[in-house]
Amino acid sequence: MNCIVQALIHTPVLRDYFLADKHVCEMKDDEARQCLVCEMSRLFQEFYSGARAPHIPFRLLHLVWTNARHLAGYEQQDAHEFLIAALDVLHRHCKGYSANLLLSHSRPSIQGSNGTNNPIVHCNCIIDQIFTGGLQSDVTCQQCKNVSTTIDPIWDISLDLGPGPPQSNGTTNSSPSSGYSNSPGTYEPTSLLDCLKRFTKPEHLGSSAKIKCSTCQSYQESTKQLTMKKQPVVACFHLKRFEHSTGYHKKISTFVSFPDELDMTPFMSSSRDNKNGYINQIVQESAKSLSCDNKYSLFAVVNHMGTIECGHYTCYIRQHKDQWFKCDDHLISRASPQEVLNSEGYLLFYHKQILEYH
Repeated sequence: MNCIVQALIHTPVLRDYFLADKHVCEMKDDEARQCLVCEMSRLFQEFYSGARAPHIPFRLLHLVWTNARHLAGYEQQDAHEFLIAALDVLHRHCKGYSANLLLSHSRPSIQGSNGTNNPIVHCNCIIDQIFTGGLQSDVTCQQCKNVSTTIDPIWDISLDLGPGPPQSNGTTNSSPSSGYSNSPGTYEPTSLLDCLKRFTKPEHLGSSAKIKCSTCQSYQESTKQLTMKKQPVVACFHLKRFEHSTGYHKKISTFVSFPDELDMTPFMSSSRDNKNGYINQIVQESAKSLSCDNKYSLFAVVNHMGTIECGHYTCYIRQHKDQWFKCDDHLISRASPQEVLNSEGYLLFYHKQILEYH
């Protein structure tokens, strides 16, 4: 829990929101004591008060446990699972739900190649505004080339570190089989960019996974590709270091490099090559290929030390533009940028570069 709380507290936009007292609780008086957003607001005020004594957020933990029963208990919990549970509770406790479309108004409308709108009902709370992105799934019929498009809201992207299809000319041949996690094979990625390239590669759905084409009116083989329709303000990447199967549990300790600055433009739906569905290559030498709105800076890294049976979470957080600290429970120490980039990342938090530290 400590690592996730540290990451949330050092999220620039979330910090500015709570320190400006923008949260207005709409729960009744007797229910307000159970509002996780109110407790988070108090936590921000306490953390940035200048007090040097350690703070134990026991009430925050209690409220998460109360609303996410599967996490209740004192045994070690998965940090990613706690993050999603905390965001979900904050999301539910935030002010007002709305039935706006995910990408309406100031956001582009969502349309498939057949011109059919694909609306998504979403909450307009601060959690949605900061963490929610739009993941586009394009399924192309191999017979008539009709494209069926859906867009789903996501809070993070889970990336497999296990083997994937062999590389060919520096690329892979598969992308996620379902949800927002990519599928395994024989090629193991060694960087975050490798993971993202594999995540957004077209995947051929074979004869055993035929879908009914709305144009052909029959079951056909198809290809599926995932891309980002809308980038969140804060992007969280979950490197799947834990494998679980019947009677088998394993931790993947492979070093996966990740950059201090990340450009997500090549993984946007707008960057897809309409001729073959492949994502355009990253051209790092050309500044013109970078979109400021899709450029991110690293601000928090959660690491898992030890084995899957006996482990411990630590966290690196960026306090100012060039100041990093390592959080190991109550122990806080300075860290160099290189130490952060050399760590065994489990959760990587990036925020858009248009947000400056101050």
